[in-house]
Amino acid sequence: TLTVGDTVYAQHDTHTRLASETADNLTWDRYAAASTPHDTETAAALSRISFRTVETTTPLHTIIEYTTKVPQTDPARDLIVVSGRSRRMAVEAHAAELKTVITEAGASISSSVPKTLGDVGTALVASNARASLLILQAAA
Repeated sequence: TLTVGDTVYAQHDTHTRLASETADNLTWDRYAAASTPHDTETAAALSRISFRTVETTTPLHTIIEYTTKVPQTDPARDLIVVSGRSRRMAVEAHAAELKTVITEAGASISSSVPKTLGDVGTALVASNARASLLILQAAA
């Protein structure tokens, strides 16, 4: 039997968690901050993207709700949700909320789905969200 192994991360310690969080924040700021200079092509592409930072106690429910409220004015321009699989050693845990989302949706989700898509991707799939997904994983 041929199987794909789980992703192997560095040692789980405070340094690794802070490095991961810092890398995420720097990448977000690089593209989401209007003050960051970009070449013409990148600037043109970024002008067509909406970046949102939202504080919420229920992030999975919030993203699902957001996908239902975005008007679909042009069928050729679908909503695309870009998400990572997870943040290494994240302080936040979404397992309980994800379980609630799956139950509320009446979905049947394999245990491999959250490992593959992460909590956000799994919540959007379980809720049958009207969005395309792009799931990212950083590589060393």
